[in-house]
Amino acid sequence: MPPPHPPSLQPAVQLDALPPAERARRVFLPALAPFPVESWPLVALLPVLDINGSLTAALAARRPFRGAGPIAGVFACDPFLRLADLAATLRAAGITQVVNYPTVQLFEGETAAALAAVNYRAEAEFRLLQRLAELGFAPIACATSRLAVDAALSLGLRRILLHPGIAPRAEEAAWWAGLATRVAVEGGEALAWGAPHQSSSPRRRMRL
Repeated sequence: MPPPHPPSLQPAVQLDALPPAERARRVFLPALAPFPVESWPLVALLPVLDINGSLTAALAARRPFRGAGPIAGVFACDPFLRLADLAATLRAAGITQVVNYPTVQLFEGETAAALAAVNYRAEAEFRLLQRLAELGFAPIACATSRLAVDAALSLGLRRILLHPGIAPRAEEAAWWAGLATRVAVEGGEALAWGAPHQSSSPRRRMRL
């Protein structure tokens, strides 16, 4: 059975004021710093930001974290990602956990099909997490559907961040409980997404 009060992860662009225990539950996304928090769910998906470049620049410009570091939010389908360089930056900063967020799973329709045609899909994100795990990092697989959950589990990923999408859904609690039960049955750990949701759209995913 899924836990009644699951661990919740939230995005953050500033970390210095947080104690280590709180910092360890934040997904560090410095690229979102210029934008209002309510816009983050949408802005993170738009091709106007360098998610990974902003992450590495922000980490390189600061001292290593003392105690628990945050979770690094990595855009895993970045064709220009230099994995060895990213890994070295994360280690130097004292970060041990990574998650595939933002994720292309939040797109739908023609946009999702076009991305999948060039292998920008959940499985590609999870394989990058596998490579980071081989380099010593603790991966967290962000999944938005039962298919993505099963894909992550089949690749040996056991910590699953269940993300409900960019719009609220009336059945969200039941949706989370159902997928969390699936994760628990496979011996994994389900994590909840605690970010603010975009409320202006009735859709759960993003169509461009």
